[in-house]
Amino acid sequence: MTSVRSVLLAAFLALAFPAGAAALPAYEGGQMFPVIHGAADPEEYGWEVQPNPEQELEQVDDQLAVVKSKTGAVAWSIHAESAHDAEGATVPTTLTVTQPNIVTLTVHHVDAGFRYPISAGPGWEGGFATVIVEMPPGDLPPPAPTCTVPDLSGRTLRASRKLLHRAHCKLGRVRGERNRAAHVVEQYRLAGKSLPAWTAVDVKVS
Repeated sequence: MTSVRSVLLAAFLALAFPAGAAALPAYEGGQMFPVIHGAADPEEYGWEVQPNPEQELEQVDDQLAVVKSKTGAVAWSIHAESAHDAEGATVPTTLTVTQPNIVTLTVHHVDAGFRYPISAGPGWEGGFATVIVEMPPGDLPPPAPTCTVPDLSGRTLRASRKLLHRAHCKLGRVRGERNRAAHVVEQYRLAGKSLPAWTAVDVKVS
């Protein structure tokens, strides 16, 4: 017998991706859901993960799923995308895996008192604050940008290149076999490390 959850998920997918639309979008290293403008917008957004034939998708908890080999070795991980409302409050999100290879992100915004719009990205509790800083006379040059190395684990080369550019870094040497399904399994600069702008970050894909 089909479970209530399965029926609700099927109804959501039919609404988010109506008849005539292609399949669910392929997962490419992040669950960037569209901006949510009101309570009538969906809470659930789905992607199709495309592991290699010898790999399988498995849920760890409501914040993490992993793609691992038949031997149990983790190839890459998928974390629930964070979200925030218009005032910076964190909007809770959860991740659900349904077979075959569907990952669903739920943004729990309905009837929770959040201020719309709701966007992807971590919140900053407390909202905005205005700070007045006394500056010495004369024009000061803007601070030079730095490369803050992002976490590229599980991302495609295309998604990694975009993420690196936003962080004022660039993609360096790529090791391993390049193909459309390849994902980053190792990076040779520590995530979170601050380096000179446009430092190259080497990666290994599989």
